[in-house]
Amino acid sequence: MSELLAFDIGGTQIKYGIVSDTGEVLHAEVQNTCAADGGPALLNRLLVLAQPFIAQYQPAGIAISSLGLIEPVRGTVLGAAEAVPDYPGIALIPAFENEFGLPVTAENDVNCVALAEGWTGAAKGVADYLAIAIGTGIGGGIVLGGRLHRGHRAAAGEWGYMNIGGQIWESQASMSGLVRRAEAATGEIGLNGKVIFARVDAGDTVMQKVVAEWQELLATGIANLIYAFNPEKIVLGGGIAGRGEVFLNAIRQAVGQQLLPDFKTMTELALATAGNHAGMLGAVRNWLMTHRGA
Repeated sequence: MSELLAFDIGGTQIKYGIVSDTGEVLHAEVQNTCAADGGPALLNRLLVLAQPFIAQYQPAGIAISSLGLIEPVRGTVLGAAEAVPDYPGIALIPAFENEFGLPVTAENDVNCVALAEGWTGAAKGVADYLAIAIGTGIGGGIVLGGRLHRGHRAAAGEWGYMNIGGQIWESQASMSGLVRRAEAATGEIGLNGKVIFARVDAGDTVMQKVVAEWQELLATGIANLIYAFNPEKIVLGGGIAGRGEVFLNAIRQAVGQQLLPDFKTMTELALATAGNHAGMLGAVRNWLMTHRGA
């Protein structure tokens, strides 16, 4: 068994630690990203955080998951990283390789989550699947034939920007979209998903209608992805996954109603199970696939 140093770089937090090549998180820590300090400061922070782990564990390599569109050869941040000023243009891989002399990989964070679900999570053993992350926006990862599909410029899976009914899908069907819809229906401000679903469970008919309409919008995009990719499985993640089978059954029904009969049973919908360290796990899986073909 060998060990990798893994980073999961988000707009708010950096999760990092040691992960085995069998998918076991052996040690993990969390630090604030300090995103406002900017990209160069963030890179320097990552190098400093890595030093004691390199000295203590002597890992076989470094596996990075990061927000933004990440070009995989040099790990260059191409864009979509608004949370960290001056992050686009930074090349993560040569920075780490030059500092530590170890093989390094870097990949988009949601793509890493998708890889984690196929390695240890809900899509284990599945060759063709999609992972959809439902949060402030909607993003995703595509795995076809067991390999990550990045697209021409590492931008595949940005389906939150799909146009549905004249509007951007994530503006309607993300958790942020649900909150806006609920606030418009009630005239209240400061709502969140927890409050909305507590009211649904308590029998609030206004909130039940709001959530039903939101689920229809979410289901429309999922149905479109089923037609486009014909995946064996779609894994749904994000905070909404905490609703469990209640949410999953509702989405299954809503999606099924929008599919032609021949497509209704082609794709299984499942909740993400890779857990809180999915970004780190997926980063390691990407490293193993890149450097060992595993």
